[in-house]
Amino acid sequence: MKNKAPNIEELYKEKSNIIYKYLLKIGCPKEDAKDIVQDAFFKAIENMIHLNENNVSAWLFKVSINKYYDLCRKQKKRPSVTIEENTLNHLIEEDGASIILKKENKEDIKKVLDELTPLHKNLIILKYDVELSYSQIASMLDMKEETVKTYLYRARNDFKRKWVIKHEKR
Repeated sequence: MKNKAPNIEELYKEKSNIIYKYLLKIGCPKEDAKDIVQDAFFKAIENMIHLNENNVSAWLFKVSINKYYDLCRKQKKRPSVTIEENTLNHLIEEDGASIILKKENKEDIKKVLDELTPLHKNLIILKYDVELSYSQIASMLDMKEETVKTYLYRARNDFKRKWVIKHEKR
């Protein structure tokens, strides 16, 4: 039985803001992010017949991210994470106590995030900076919710390990 085509207007209302916000978090300029989101949805409309209702969100997300990375390659620049003040406090723990992020730690956090695998970086940003639920992330990345939880656990541990190594060198 073939899946019905998703309603593009509902999908746009539901996903465009999330994708746009994520693009901004990974360093995409506002105007480029708007263009990328519109291009991705235009591409979805063109390919609506071939898209499966179960993976449209993930497809849109991947198309948008790939468009941004293509733009970075053309402009010969490297994507750089942007984070809000105190957004990632709970990622860094020393002796069971959370560290309060200071402005000087913000740059360190960005550097550590940039050292993570793309999947781990995506998961951390989507969960803690864009503040999506596990089910929303699962939908965006076309993964099972339990897989998201497992990978996010690994991403946090990888982040903590790299953070400790970075700060032991000081």
